[in-house]
Amino acid sequence: MKSPLSSPQNQSAPTVSTVRNISAVNAVSAATIKSIALASPVVLSVPVMRIVTFHMSGLGDMLFTLPALHALREGFPGAKITAVVRPGLAPLIEGAPFVDEVLLRPSGSLPVQTSFLRQLRALHSDLCVSFSQSRNTAVLVWMSGAATRLGYEGGHMGNLLTHRVAGDVPPNIETHLSLVAALGCPIHKRDPNGLVAVSPQASQKARNLLQKNGVEGAFLLVACEASERRGIKKWPVENWQSALDELAPRLPVVLVGTAPTIGVTEKLHHRVREHRVLDLGGQTDLPTLAALCGMARLFVGIDSGVLHLAAAMGTPVVAVFGPTDWRKTGPRGVPQRVVRHAVECSPCLLSTCKWSGDDERKCLTRLEPNQVVEAVRELIGV
Repeated sequence: MKSPLSSPQNQSAPTVSTVRNISAVNAVSAATIKSIALASPVVLSVPVMRIVTFHMSGLGDMLFTLPALHALREGFPGAKITAVVRPGLAPLIEGAPFVDEVLLRPSGSLPVQTSFLRQLRALHSDLCVSFSQSRNTAVLVWMSGAATRLGYEGGHMGNLLTHRVAGDVPPNIETHLSLVAALGCPIHKRDPNGLVAVSPQASQKARNLLQKNGVEGAFLLVACEASERRGIKKWPVENWQSALDELAPRLPVVLVGTAPTIGVTEKLHHRVREHRVLDLGGQTDLPTLAALCGMARLFVGIDSGVLHLAAAMGTPVVAVFGPTDWRKTGPRGVPQRVVRHAVECSPCLLSTCKWSGDDERKCLTRLEPNQVVEAVRELIGV
């Protein structure tokens, strides 16, 4: 059974560009989750005392699994849960009450992979849950030796699993909840808000960064860069410049990302000199970034992992959406505005726009700066 978000009646493009109540659109009812579980029951052949979960490599994808991990802990309170994650994402769940152990999934040479497989086998897992549909993950799940191996239908090498539940593209919170619901786990949490813990050390590091650069009090946190692989999601640089030039006098703007946001700041020198725009791109690790997200008055950014991290930290969000589906992967659990330009082809979920010339990426190029500025004003009154 598919999520109601995937049903044909919910696929029409909205006629407004700012969505004010996305929670009402993308919340999944307890009755829906229950029906998914009943439609795909997993009969456990052995008592479950050791559970291993496998996760995708992206920040947003990892955050989408946290409500499912929370439900898994409630469903199996006495089991030991080990999460297999990439090293860069481990800080998100280290010390979390719903995970007992984190096993780092390395990249690299055959000896490195062999050592990892020995660690995996040594867990003697009874149940493996795969939130990833990749071929390599399916092989690892099979090699774990678990009697019950749960994942998604339609994934690569799905025959290596013992139980499969209908998935969705792109992966989202609902589909991950459907996996653990099939195990009979109760679903009480449908967003990652409050599920990411920040250490005092990370909070202090974030405060030091702000103070060092003259930012005191409330500020806007902004992430405007997309990865090279997901460049289709970028909002034009000149639009960011116009929006931030208007917002900076109201509240200081702190830019974050994997590298300095030179393209945006090069025409905002006057705001930088006034300490109204601060570029911390490339200067934060994940724990410090999470701390900054939690300290911000508001987050503004494109559909990205940082957007979902801000929501997980309880910060209101203004989200700029274009080719991706705000109904499935929009922010959850916080006050929000999803700003978009409704065109017939959006959401397309493509990695390359099918249009060219003036129509190329028109879902974003035609989204005006004043729409983002107005969404900020609606949310926090500045």
